[in-house]
Amino acid sequence: MKQKIAVYQGTFDPFTSGHLHILQAARGMFDEVVVLLLDNPAKRPLFSVQERTEMIVQTIQETSLSGVRVESDGGLLADYMRRHELIYCVRGVRNARDADFEMENHRLSRIFYPSLQTILIPCEASFSLVSSSSLKAACSVGRMPAAWAPLCVRKRLEKKYPSLVFF
Repeated sequence: MKQKIAVYQGTFDPFTSGHLHILQAARGMFDEVVVLLLDNPAKRPLFSVQERTEMIVQTIQETSLSGVRVESDGGLLADYMRRHELIYCVRGVRNARDADFEMENHRLSRIFYPSLQTILIPCEASFSLVSSSSLKAACSVGRMPAAWAPLCVRKRLEKKYPSLVFF
């Protein structure tokens, strides 16, 4: 029987507790999940691709999550999926705006790879305000809820924001 593999793609700058929740949910549905870190040159990331990869790998190890691997790519999700003969992509949604955005991306991706199937996973209510952008905004004012990021990510954030206080 062929393994069911899903791809969970994003820039993950940085990887949040919300991302982890979606990854754990996806892992419960699939035999393996590939966390695909896409390098988007249009964005100005806080962390390098290597740093983001290290944080995701460390989070996976700290949570003892098996059946997950981390890869990075500079191209389109559809191209990666076709190259690896994968069809399932998982995406987390916090609200209706996220769902609309993800549906639009799904339709665009299917233009390039008609076999692609996107599975939307709703986040827990406690993560509905958590995004990489909101996390970085909180860091920029010096205060961030500790629950928003895994421990290894918080340690990296402390290096970028020396006066950062977690609560």
